[in-house]
Amino acid sequence: MLGIYADLPWSYAAGAGIALAAAHQLRGARRATADPSAAPAAEPVPGRAPRVKGATGGRHFALAMAYSVLVFVPTSLFITATHPEWATLQHTGHLSHGALTALAAGEAALTAAGFLITRGLLVAGRIRWAACQVILANLLMCLAVVHGPDGDGWKRFLSTDRADYRSFPPFLDVGGLGAIAGHVADFLTSGLAAALYVTGALALGTLGLIMGVLHQFGLTDAGADGPGPLRAALVAGFVGGGAAIVAVLTSALVDGLGWVVLAAVVPVLWVAVIARGAFAAVVAADLALPAEQDA
Repeated sequence: MLGIYADLPWSYAAGAGIALAAAHQLRGARRATADPSAAPAAEPVPGRAPRVKGATGGRHFALAMAYSVLVFVPTSLFITATHPEWATLQHTGHLSHGALTALAAGEAALTAAGFLITRGLLVAGRIRWAACQVILANLLMCLAVVHGPDGDGWKRFLSTDRADYRSFPPFLDVGGLGAIAGHVADFLTSGLAAALYVTGALALGTLGLIMGVLHQFGLTDAGADGPGPLRAALVAGFVGGGAAIVAVLTSALVDGLGWVVLAAVVPVLWVAVIARGAFAAVVAADLALPAEQDA
């Protein structure tokens, strides 16, 4: 729906996000299948814990796959089939039925992988790492849009086809901003943009509804004092906005210094996002997800 390069990490993020939203239910399922005599006395009794057997069982996995197969994959294929040059960042003007089938299968497989990996981390008590599945997948998606395969990702994203990309105004000085703004305005009012608005509202709106309902049910089941739907949506928006900002900064550094700059960016991301007490831990706390259990 955002083009092939961005749709693949979106698929993974969607599966991971649905699992993360159901964190309390999935942790409850682990407790429900554990030996009662081995559970701590203070452990809260799970509410509507799903009856799952094995990694692929449970209604939450089925819900994640239903979202992928019924909502995301069709919207992605519609945009890709009707605007192949834009969807491939102007690299090809035609995609065969085999290529579209492979894309659909890949997106569904990534949604399943995102859900199952995140679910496994949740069951193991690695809440911070589970949150990282969503955060880092969002970062990859933003990098695909902003940088792309050659550093011109945002220009290609804002160009409907090859001819439009070739005519993208160069930025030589401040005076060139007007021409660039005109090009962007033409894209935002194009038929492609209208299709993106509709498919984006469907794909993102459905995903937000699923995650919001699962998250609120989980808080109720666990008796946790967590954020309401609006605040949870703001946290999700903050995650997406933060990923976009990091993608822009990373793209600018790569353009200026080359790919070697990633040797410095990756450790910084580790400290800022993944490490204990970093961004992922803050997100988990803000959403009142289950407590981390590293033991």
